[in-house]
Amino acid sequence: MKQTKRQMDIMRLLQIEKSCGVIELATKLGVSDETIRRDIKQMTQTGAVEKIHGGVMLPHSSLEPPFLRRLEEQRHEKQKIAKLAASIIRDGETLLIDNGSTSCYIAKELSAHRNMTVVTNSTEVARDLCARNNNTVYMAGGELRADDSAAYGPTAVSFAKQFSTERAILSIGALHSELGCFDFDLSEAEFKRAVIPQASSIVMVADHTKFNRPGVVKVCDFSHVDMLLTDQLPPQEIIDQIGRNRIHIA
Repeated sequence: MKQTKRQMDIMRLLQIEKSCGVIELATKLGVSDETIRRDIKQMTQTGAVEKIHGGVMLPHSSLEPPFLRRLEEQRHEKQKIAKLAASIIRDGETLLIDNGSTSCYIAKELSAHRNMTVVTNSTEVARDLCARNNNTVYMAGGELRADDSAAYGPTAVSFAKQFSTERAILSIGALHSELGCFDFDLSEAEFKRAVIPQASSIVMVADHTKFNRPGVVKVCDFSHVDMLLTDQLPPQEIIDQIGRNRIHIA
């Protein structure tokens, strides 16, 4: 079932608040209580939300697990994608790399590359690529998140916007065949949205478990994706949106 714009707004509010009452949602979105209840009923049927007394919350399955656990999930698939990315990226390139788990594997695979300029908000990526092979690494400032020691917020976004790179390597949390690219964390999605215009080419990396997975925060439409690196061919409806020639299988 296709999510309406209002239902996407509900998901964005839930990402911030974790749970919301029906009356609260109706007031914030400027619609009737009954309209919100109909939305909640539809969204519950698709598994996007869970009903609670007087309101709604994000399902436990939609809350992305802690970063170290994410690194271990689909580890083999992510390593294959990382090797593919490293085979495409050349020495001397300018890159913006985000903090996603697949991006961190890519940084490890790039450790033999030389003369790169890398902009990142990830301490993991910075640690793997700095002080070796004449690479230059710029680390975004801002608030460091306890879970993954990555920098997010207005300061990190403002820092990244100073750079223009050849490619942006972005781990994406969910690919929805009708709605585009999503993440599970508002600050991560905001960082990705901010840096997309800064790169000449956008490389999305995602393993097959991200296909048609219910995301929370919209990052971008498929029209922004210049290349998708993945471990399996996506469903046909996603292929139709991105274009088969832009999809590379590890």
